[in-house]
Amino acid sequence: MQKARYFTFLMLVKMVGNKIPPNTTFLMPNDRMLSAAVIPENQVLNFIFLHSIPAPMLYKDLINLPNGTILPSSEPNYLFRTVQRDNGTLYLNNAELVSPDVCNNETPFRCHGISTVIRWPVHKKAPAGTTCQSPPPNPVALPPAPAPSMPPTSMNSPAPSPEIATDSGPQNSASSDIKLRGFFVYFLGSLLIVTSTVI
Repeated sequence: MQKARYFTFLMLVKMVGNKIPPNTTFLMPNDRMLSAAVIPENQVLNFIFLHSIPAPMLYKDLINLPNGTILPSSEPNYLFRTVQRDNGTLYLNNAELVSPDVCNNETPFRCHGISTVIRWPVHKKAPAGTTCQSPPPNPVALPPAPAPSMPPTSMNSPAPSPEIATDSGPQNSASSDIKLRGFFVYFLGSLLIVTSTVI
């Protein structure tokens, strides 16, 4: 990962490594993007959780998901929506997956480089003392306009679209969140097993 310019993210993971479950998939901004982010030491774990999926997902698993698939992040109440473009690019919310399968296959983690730092949801307060800033996006690197079949809000918002989980009424109870996340992890695991047996 150091050679692939994700050394800073690796250092953040090492800071809280014993608190991260195995078989996590990391969505990693590169060193240049993280150099402009301000991450207090007591919020590193939250930052890592916001940039991870609680299931092992290789690029082939992600790219084979149906367009618009909802994936849980390791941060409670935050979800990713997959968007695949006609040119083959894959987005998770507004972050383009730019470097697939960066981690060594001998590790219990899966890693993919992404095009931006994921920001805290605008309607949800970040934990006390958190300021997560990133450089303004390069206009050339912005994703193209969403396809007509996609809801216009899924890619137009400057922040990822966590409304899927939190804007549809009152907050869910913690047990509902755990059940929902468990369902997603079970679904992803089943999908991976079916895919591997078919291949």
